[in-house]
Amino acid sequence: MSDDSWYDALPGEEIEAAPAPESLAEIREKRLSETIHLNRWLVDQARQMQQMMLEAPDLGALLEVLLVSMPRHFGFRIAELWLDDPENVLAGLMTSGHRYGQYLQLHHDVFEMQELYDMEPQVMLLDATDSRMFDVLKTDQGIQHALLVPLLDSGRLLGSYHCGLVEQPAETSPADLEVVTHLASIGSLSFKNAVSRQQISRLTMLDPLTQISNLRGFEKDIAREIARARRGNEALSVLMLEVDEFEELYQHYGEITGRFVLKKVSERVSSGLRATDYLARLSESRLAILLPATCEAPAIDVAERLRKDVENLLIDDGRGAVLQVTLSLGLVTWEPERYPAVDMAQLARHIQSACSKAVQSAVAGNGNKLKLGRLSALMI
Repeated sequence: MSDDSWYDALPGEEIEAAPAPESLAEIREKRLSETIHLNRWLVDQARQMQQMMLEAPDLGALLEVLLVSMPRHFGFRIAELWLDDPENVLAGLMTSGHRYGQYLQLHHDVFEMQELYDMEPQVMLLDATDSRMFDVLKTDQGIQHALLVPLLDSGRLLGSYHCGLVEQPAETSPADLEVVTHLASIGSLSFKNAVSRQQISRLTMLDPLTQISNLRGFEKDIAREIARARRGNEALSVLMLEVDEFEELYQHYGEITGRFVLKKVSERVSSGLRATDYLARLSESRLAILLPATCEAPAIDVAERLRKDVENLLIDDGRGAVLQVTLSLGLVTWEPERYPAVDMAQLARHIQSACSKAVQSAVAGNGNKLKLGRLSALMI
C-alpha cells in the first residue's frame, strides 16, 4: 500500500467547534471584501487629512498636519518634509519650524529634490536596497521603506514629503496610489494658500519701524506659546521693556532721533535672543519678549543681560553726538503645574497685566532695573 492510500484509509478526525473549511470561492470573496475594507479606510483617512490641510490657517498649522497628524493617521513611523526655499521666504515665515528639527528641511536648490524622482515626479515607494534611502529620513533608525510624495505646482516641484515605514506595506492597487496622489495635490494647494495668507498677515503684524511684531502679532504669538507651554507642561516667561525717559528724548532731540534710538535698541535686544524667542513692539517705547520653555531664574539672567547690554550701548546719531538710554523691565513666568488655567485668553491678559504693572514699578523706582510680577491670583 502506498503512503498516500495509507493516509486515506485513516479515519477523519473532527475538532469540536472548529469552523467549516472554506472553499476557494469563499476565500476569494473574503479577500476581496478585505481589500475593499482597506480601500475604504484609506479613503476615509485621506478625506480627513484633506479637510485638515484645507482648513489650516497658516504654515504652522499645516506643518503640524503634515509632520504630526498625518503619520499618526496612516501609521507611519515618521514623516519628513523638504521644501524649496531659494530666497529664504519660507524661513522668514516659519516662526516655529525649528521644533521639527531635521524632519523639516528648507533647500536653496531644488536639484536635491529632483534627484529623488524620475523625469516626471510621481508617488513612489522605496525599499532598503534603494540608494535614495541614504538621502531621506536619515535621522531615524529602523526605517526599511519610504513613501516619497512630490508636492507639485503646475509641474514645478515645490517640495518632497517622505513617510517612513518599518515593515513592508500591504500590496497597493493603482486606485490606492491615485488617492495618495490626490492627497499630494491638496497638500500642494494648501501649502501655496498658507504661504499667501501668512505673507499678507505678516504685513499687518509687523511694526514698520523696527520690523518686529507689533501688538497684534504679539497677541497672536503669546496665545500660541501659551497653548504650546500647556501641551508640553513647560514654563513660559514674558519680559516687557520700557525705554526710560523716552518722552524727554523725543522732546529734546526730535522725532527722527527718537525713532532711530528705538530702532537701535530693538536691534541690540534682538541680537541677544535665541532663535526660539519672540520680540515685539507694543507701543511707542515699549517692547515685549516671549521666552518659551524658560523658568524664572534663567529668565532673570536674560533680563539682566539685556538691561546691561542696552545700558552700555553707545548710539551714534550721525551728527557727532553719542546717546545712551536705559531700560525698565518687568518679568512674569507662567508654570502650568503651579498656576493651572482653563481660559487661555484670560491667562494671556493676566500675564500682560502683571508684566505691565512690574514695568511701571521699575519706572517708578527711577528705571534701569528689573521687577518681577506674580500670577498668584490665577486659579483653575
